[in-house]
Amino acid sequence: MFAMAPSAGASQLESAAVGVPAGAVGTVAPGSLPAVAGKGEGDVTIQRAFTTWATNVNVRHNNASVTTCGMSPSTANCPNIRGQVNPGTSFEVWCQRTGSQTVGGNPYWVYIITPNFDGWMASYYIDYPDNVLPDTRFC
Repeated sequence: MFAMAPSAGASQLESAAVGVPAGAVGTVAPGSLPAVAGKGEGDVTIQRAFTTWATNVNVRHNNASVTTCGMSPSTANCPNIRGQVNPGTSFEVWCQRTGSQTVGGNPYWVYIITPNFDGWMASYYIDYPDNVLPDTRFC
């Protein structure tokens, strides 16, 4: 497990070369995290670290409309790829919600935070046997 503030500093971004595609944005703009009851952007308490079972899982965002992506995550609503996660890479799940696209029979999407980028990914790819993640709030 790791602890970090929800926004990456310039030094973190400069050292982040692995797993971030060219042109990917790795900062968390103030006010851009999905709203979670009882959890503010300054809250750096990690609920639980998760990993993925699949390789090159896209972490998505919508640069033109954060609200569209955040209210109904899907590949169509979150067309911009911020980065990718792979097995063995731990990340914080900020929150979970049902999306407008079901992946692998799982309707949930999760907002994840890594040291290098943040965004939405289909919960289907998280290495956990159930669709709903434990100790993870809903957005």
